Amino acid sequence: MSQSIFEQYDIFKTMHPVKLQIMKELVDSMNGRAMKDAAPLLMTAMNRLKGHNLSFTPEETKILLEILTKDMSPQEKAKVEMMKKVVKNGGKR
Repeated sequence: MSQSIFEQYDIFKTMHPVKLQIMKELVDSMNGRAMKDAAPLLMTAMNRLKGHNLSFTPEETKILLEILTKDMSPQEKAKVEMMKKVVKNGGKR
């Protein structure tokens, strides 16, 4: 039986339950979608976190993007790098 991606990282064992739920939903909603669909989904997840007075730490964001990009082409990964800059700047370009 294969291990869930969320069982492969220790960080998920101590993550706030709301953050974990939102992250799992984001990963599920991105499954099979093109990279162009990631930005709005990621921003929605971040807004949901803000509604709970939470945010992803830099380490959590790094792992989330690692999970989301694991099966992407180099071109899609380059788009993710661009999106990381947008996220780092709080949604501002």
